[in-house]
Amino acid sequence: MRYEEAGVSGVLTTWAARGWAEEHGVGSDTLRRLVRAWPRRAAVTTRPEVMDESADYDPALPDYPLHIVPFAEHPRFLAAGPDQRRQVLTGLWIGYNERVIATEHLIAEPAFDLVMCGVFPGGDAPLVRQSVQQAVVDESFHTYMHMLAIARTRELRGVRTRPEQPPLVTYRRLCRLLAEMPEEWERHVAVLVWGAVAETCINSLLALLARDDSIQPMHSLVTTLHLRDETAHGSVVTEVVRELYERMNPAQRRTLVRCLPLALEAFAAQDLSTLRLELDGAGIRGADEIVGDLRAMSSGGRLVRDFSGAQRMVEQLGLTGEVDFDFPERPAWSPGAATPR
Repeated sequence: MRYEEAGVSGVLTTWAARGWAEEHGVGSDTLRRLVRAWPRRAAVTTRPEVMDESADYDPALPDYPLHIVPFAEHPRFLAAGPDQRRQVLTGLWIGYNERVIATEHLIAEPAFDLVMCGVFPGGDAPLVRQSVQQAVVDESFHTYMHMLAIARTRELRGVRTRPEQPPLVTYRRLCRLLAEMPEEWERHVAVLVWGAVAETCINSLLALLARDDSIQPMHSLVTTLHLRDETAHGSVVTEVVRELYERMNPAQRRTLVRCLPLALEAFAAQDLSTLRLELDGAGIRGADEIVGDLRAMSSGGRLVRDFSGAQRMVEQLGLTGEVDFDFPERPAWSPGAATPR
């Protein structure tokens, strides 16, 4: 169930809001450039036919990169038959798409909804609203791409059933936090932070597969196109949150700072229960042992380890040193959040 407390009031831009924005100078040059670049950049406007293309399909190519599977070298996995290992990789690819779709639907879109509904001062500025609405259109197309990717994979691989998946771990942690917040304005800030972190960190999730020539070409293409859009979204969200943060009261700002590290950990978390489902589904012997060994590893709890986009957002907000999170060194391959020209 999505978080939908904002209602639908304030959806239409008014002349009064436009005048307020002009008077208060809402909308940076960066945000303006991002809005203008959207028709030339967005996958929905430049590659709407992408999923209709007949990309080369090679049954021998895996659906998911083996080199990022956390248990790829585990003796129990290596002892499994090749068909079992292939089935696990196919399940991981389908699960990856399911995670991306859930992140868009449960984390990003509710945050965008709050901005569009005028919950935060500054959110009714025309430039802010236009940039957010463009992002919403993008997210719908991304969900469509990943839904078709799942359907095509299931058809080509003959996947008739899937184990019931637990709710997205990022969303579970958000719901747990919201249940502890008595005030509606606190919950609004938490939802905004979760969405901002998702939109500034999803690059790292997509980069795990984008442009990878070891997997099916269509899988690489879908994630590459999504990555290109999200690179722009990281800049859009950073600019929008900066505009909103400047108009927040002290209590809202403190809540935002408190929520940031919680959201970062929630987004990066590797849900070991989903890995267990894929291992069990393929009949891998010793699934308990594999998952137990992963749980004992210091690095086994994170799927994403590049937080470059969120770190840049923290810097733009002037919160360096105030957010209780140990940002790792930025990797050289990080796609970043460069502003399209």
